[in-house]
Order: sequence, then structure tokens, then C-alpha cells
Amino acid sequence: MSLLFRQSWTEPGSDLVPATRHLVRGSVEKFWDGATEEKYDDIELVTGELLANAVFYAKAPLTIEVSTKEAGVRIEVNDHSPDLLPPPPPQAALAETGRGLMLTALLSSAWGWEVNQHSKTIWVEFTR
Repeated sequence: MSLLFRQSWTEPGSDLVPATRHLVRGSVEKFWDGATEEKYDDIELVTGELLANAVFYAKAPLTIEVSTKEAGVRIEVNDHSPDLLPPPPPQAALAETGRGLMLTALLSSAWGWEVNQHSKTIWVEFTR
């Protein structure tokens, strides 16, 4: 794997989400010139969802890394909260929250998490 993008924050706020998801998309577009606009849109959306969850639920510092893989890219968001997100409550049809991990599962090739004593990493992969 080769690192395309890495950013860390010691005091993250929700304002980092839009700018960072655009930077991630730009980094992926430079590496992966054969992907469709829809794939780039999916990567940008999922990146935003993972970052928003980390900002809202987790403890700083936060780090995002984007790496190449043989068949695509891998995005990892690491935070210093070893707790996993609680299961989402049933949502109203028009609710603006509670769908991030569902979208991640639908739009990515694979996703998951790794937890240790002091932190967790949520990862997602997109293939060509």
C-alpha cells in the first residue's frame, strides 16, 4: 500500500468534514483516473460520514489516512475512543442522522473496524 493522504487534528470540529472529504476526493482522483464520477461521489460521501461520526462521537485526536491498494483505495479514520458506536435507534423517514454506517456498507466494497485499548479505526475500501 502507498499513502495518498494523511491528516490529523488535535481539536477536531465539524468544520473539518467538508474540506477534508474534498481533499480526499482530489487525492483519489489523481491516483485513480479510471473511476467514474459516481465512484468519486461515493468516496467523498463515505469519507464525510466517517469523519462526522468521529467528530461527533469520539475523542481527539483524529487521523484520516487514504492508501492505495492493488485494486483500489482504503480510507481509515482513527480516533482515541475505543468504544464502538451504539446501534442507531429507529429513525424517522426524513431524519438527517443515523444512516452513515448503512451508507458506508452500501457504497463501499468492504468496511469494518479495529479496536485496541486506547483507540479504534474505522476502515472502508473501494475497488475498481
